[in-house]
Amino acid sequence: MTKTHRLRNIYTLSDYEKAAKRYLPKAVFQYIRNGAGDEYSLRRDQQVFNQWRWLPHRLRDVTARDPSVELFGHRYAQPFGIAPTGGAAVIRYNADRLEAVVARAANIPYMLSANSITPLEDIIAINPDAWFAAYFPHDPAIIDGVTDRAHRAGYKVLMVTIDVPVAARRIAETKAGYTMPIRPNARVTLNAIRHPSWLLGLARTVAHRPVIANIQPEGGPSLFSRGVDAIGGASAFTWEHIKRLRERWPGALVLKGILRADDAAQAAEIGVDGIVISNHGARLMDHTVSPAEMIAEIKAASGTMTVLADGGFRNGSDVLTGLALGADAILLGRPFLFSCALAGRAGVEHATEMLRQEILRNMGMLGVTDLTQLSPDLLRS
Repeated sequence: MTKTHRLRNIYTLSDYEKAAKRYLPKAVFQYIRNGAGDEYSLRRDQQVFNQWRWLPHRLRDVTARDPSVELFGHRYAQPFGIAPTGGAAVIRYNADRLEAVVARAANIPYMLSANSITPLEDIIAINPDAWFAAYFPHDPAIIDGVTDRAHRAGYKVLMVTIDVPVAARRIAETKAGYTMPIRPNARVTLNAIRHPSWLLGLARTVAHRPVIANIQPEGGPSLFSRGVDAIGGASAFTWEHIKRLRERWPGALVLKGILRADDAAQAAEIGVDGIVISNHGARLMDHTVSPAEMIAEIKAASGTMTVLADGGFRNGSDVLTGLALGADAILLGRPFLFSCALAGRAGVEHATEMLRQEILRNMGMLGVTDLTQLSPDLLRS
């Protein structure tokens, strides 16, 4: 089946998840799809949008509509971007590069995860506007080394993930047999053999002896080594580290994982440039608030900071809802991973274009011609 054929029955971003379920081995699919605990928050992140209903303007000239947005001095063509996703390596060969190339061509934000196997230097070479999403321990030497490396490479936006003080446990992926480091058992191996196209891509990845490339000043643990176990916990990483980062990092500094207004206010006081309202795709802790429902409250406490949000956004209406509530732009992770898994670059391009068209169509239906006209008075709850 060609990549084009795989896209034949894809009409929404949610369709990608259903299609990718057939393409990916069960363990890999569950790793991308699942959430923490009983997955209440995972479900609610999408269901929360049902509380708002649109109240459109009528009889306005909406012939010309502009969905562009300025973030940290760059004018992007769309108000959405590709969120950092460290699991791209296991879903398709060269997935990070494919997403970065599409984002560059479409002029939308792209964030490279520190947990990627693609060196940050390689990504900035193909997408000079890429952002780097770091995971930091409490060790100042590692923090300084990684940030200096990102600065030397040419990154202008440093996103610091702040919501993983300890490692998470996701039951669905554990039941499906997904482990990190990768240790395939007989059941997982048998299931993988039934997905030859995916398996061929993984073989190409493994042939390059992949390492987690961006969590250390140089080098990194193998994807198959016990060193991977140490990734994902930063129990002693505090606001003092953020203050020090603000003093050292010359570019835009963004904190990803804010869910409280008082944390947003503290970030603004330190001089942080932007925040991402996020519960990490509901992958860390169940029964957290959904990012979308916190946008208005956090925006009010954020001063002049740029406010982004992710978690549960699955269509153009969701994106515009987030913007109307006060976000400056929206990030999406899983939909782009699933689109890349299904059809590579063509899948990511298709997902990007589909979301672009949904946004333009809904702007017209709402009677707005640019994003500055979006406001809470367009919503009822």
